[in-house]
Amino acid sequence: MLSPSKEILKQLSSIDPIDVWRILKGSGVKYVKFIIVDIHGRPRSQIMLVDAAKDILIGGMPFDGSSIPFYATVNKSDYVALPDLRSVYIESWNGGKIADIFMNVLEGSDTPSPMDPRNILMQTCQYIREKGYAVKASVEIEYFLVKEVNGKPTLADPGVYFEGFNTQMLLDAITDIVSSLEASGIVISKTHHEVAPSQYEVNIGPFDPVKTGDSIIMFKILAKDVATRHGLVATFMPKPFWGINGSGAHTHLSIYNAKTGENLFLSTGKITETCGYAIAGILNYAREMSLIVAPLVNSYKRLVPHHEAPTRITWGYANRSTLIRVPAYKGKINRIEYRHPDPSFNPYLGLSCMIIAMMEGIEKKMPLSDPTEDIAYELSGVKETPAHLGEAIEEFRKSIFTQQLPGELVKRFIQLKEREWSSYLEAVKKSWSETWNVITDWEYEQYLHYA
Repeated sequence: MLSPSKEILKQLSSIDPIDVWRILKGSGVKYVKFIIVDIHGRPRSQIMLVDAAKDILIGGMPFDGSSIPFYATVNKSDYVALPDLRSVYIESWNGGKIADIFMNVLEGSDTPSPMDPRNILMQTCQYIREKGYAVKASVEIEYFLVKEVNGKPTLADPGVYFEGFNTQMLLDAITDIVSSLEASGIVISKTHHEVAPSQYEVNIGPFDPVKTGDSIIMFKILAKDVATRHGLVATFMPKPFWGINGSGAHTHLSIYNAKTGENLFLSTGKITETCGYAIAGILNYAREMSLIVAPLVNSYKRLVPHHEAPTRITWGYANRSTLIRVPAYKGKINRIEYRHPDPSFNPYLGLSCMIIAMMEGIEKKMPLSDPTEDIAYELSGVKETPAHLGEAIEEFRKSIFTQQLPGELVKRFIQLKEREWSSYLEAVKKSWSETWNVITDWEYEQYLHYA
């Protein structure tokens, strides 16, 4: 079982905090926002004047863990979070006056908390480094820019995939978001209009998994802020509208030799042996992992046939109907694309589970099925993703991840999701078979702003 180790503390203390403080102060930063990430993947923060932040940079930030749901109990609530000074972002869209710094939470004076998702991903990366591997991850974050009317979203543009007419997209908002990303130190490779009206995509990475996770959180903060200034809502709800594409978080993964830097997935024409084992691992554990990478009731309204959302647990070359696509532009292969996740997932937990699944496949040399050349939605007799959140909970409950992830986090995550599933059924007073193709008011209340 993964348990955050003292190795994390060595990484966190690798930069002089006084040097960071001087740089921030000298660059015109007025406030420092210290961010921890909860079990949902939502940022929680404390903001301080830059002078007062000096002590936090040096000694850490005390906070009440019991006030963050599922983090701690009220009788054991005093926590400290240490800044990771490798993860500093400047909120350029707020005039460059605010610096955001990600934190790792301690349990006691010197033990990384197993309830902190960022700790878990750092430990997962350390776990595979000890085996001689490293991972790079990039994520295609799809999201909608919508108008809100009486608590419900309405489409704000009629654009299509790769829309070319400026008048058919939200050009002012998008250019504002992209320029803010670059100025804030959040590196993206590209952005474009997606298939659905009002839907956009940004590609984050490839980076080491922790930086990818941090960048996803920062992008969400930025997109929501900037969209509001244009009279819009940036929503990462997986399926805000029925009848058109939902939003995915297609995750591109490569495994490297940690010593030589060799990409073990790099090949021409056919996948490498290591890549095949990694694909087999993800396919084998996809149903068990679904609760982590598709964590909401609304996630399973996206995971229906067609609309570019995978339902059949298959893989294929250049096949966007399969769960795993192997991109093969001009015959060159260097990564795999896992199309199961959606943008509501906790990136630290999600990436941890993907890495664990790939390593299980590699270490056990799991056999891989033949690639799917047909449209996967039309296949019969093939394993499918869970039909709804309740089924995903049961798959996760018996999964390998309950053995690999910290036990208390697993217990609380299951409790959280059981509560969410029950709340949905009680609110709609109908069965899933009656509501799987309807986006309910309950979902908008829960997810439109907070996914």
